[in-house]
Amino acid sequence: MIKVIKFYADWCGPCKLYAKIFDKVVDELKDKVEAHNINVEKDLSGLAAKYKVTNIPFTVVIKGDNIKSEVGMLDEKTLTKFILDE
Repeated sequence: MIKVIKFYADWCGPCKLYAKIFDKVVDELKDKVEAHNINVEKDLSGLAAKYKVTNIPFTVVIKGDNIKSEVGMLDEKTLTKFILDE
């Protein structure tokens, strides 16, 4: 199972726009991905620090030992490709 983490904040305009894209893509890939949404202002787990989140929105994809990240909004096609590594 591929893990996908989206880091965001409630006040972030691009994050709100990206949320719709992110939710649609992970729903389409629900049999292949486990999605998580982390609000950086309420992140008690320390994941934002672990993945060195400095700007949002920020997307992390974890496949086994392979971890990759991308800053900013991605369109549907680019996000799908980023997740599936196509």
